[in-house]
Amino acid sequence: KVRFYFNEILDFDSDGHVSSKDVEAFKNMYKYIKNLDHDSPDLDRFSRFLNIWIENILAITNQSNNPYGSVSDRPAETTISLGDFTRYCESIRRELIGRSTWPATLNYMSDYIDALFNILDTDNDGVISKEDFLSNYASPDDYSSRIASWEIISKRGANFVLDKKRFDQLCIEFLVSTNPDDAGNWIFGTF
Repeated sequence: KVRFYFNEILDFDSDGHVSSKDVEAFKNMYKYIKNLDHDSPDLDRFSRFLNIWIENILAITNQSNNPYGSVSDRPAETTISLGDFTRYCESIRRELIGRSTWPATLNYMSDYIDALFNILDTDNDGVISKEDFLSNYASPDDYSSRIASWEIISKRGANFVLDKKRFDQLCIEFLVSTNPDDAGNWIFGTF
């Protein structure tokens, strides 16, 4: 799961590392999907989150001693490898085992989860419907996978919508579950 997430969602240029170019591409994707202006407060919040998130990954992988710190203290071009990202996810996983909500030690993750929720909520109505979920596909195969994933997440409920609380729970389940049948493993469609 971690490898797929890293390769398919974070490493935009497929060079094996997440760099400032990938982060900028991720930010631009968010801007495009949400139809935001370059000076939008939502885009600014997402940009701040991305910087904090990168700092936390770097701190956990010992590339920085500055968790929650300033991006200006980081070398100009620091990259994150799959190994770095795997160590980061494992540290989060240890904190999440047995939990259904984000602990205070991972409070910065709520901004990330909010951003993911907002990306998937394409009509901005505060819930993720089947139509929202299916509209975020990358290829015909991804679309087919998303249809199957939605059936697992919704338990085939015809009128099911995914609210933010349940989305949070599914994201936590994605990070901690080792059971491929758990609904959280399907939250991003292609896992």
